[in-house]
Amino acid sequence: MAVRSPFKVTLGVMPSYSSDEPGLKVDGVTEGRPAHKAGIQTGDLIIQMGPYEIKDVQSYMEALGKFDKGQTVQIKVKRGNEVLSLMVEF
Repeated sequence: MAVRSPFKVTLGVMPSYSSDEPGLKVDGVTEGRPAHKAGIQTGDLIIQMGPYEIKDVQSYMEALGKFDKGQTVQIKVKRGNEVLSLMVEF
């Protein structure tokens, strides 16, 4: 029996569970997935997805559950000292 994810969309990032910075630290990006196509890189810190502020893995998961396939969403990532706005299509 296949286990279905409760999410309709996936970003294609591997979250870091050891980061203590507010946001979701990206430990890896899957090639060809929405995050990769949008330019998200390993080491980026996702701080906002659409209208949702991302504080940790939990808030990231909650935000992800609110998006639909085919939807384009602005994602804000902190890379070094810069905050970048990227458009992600799920």
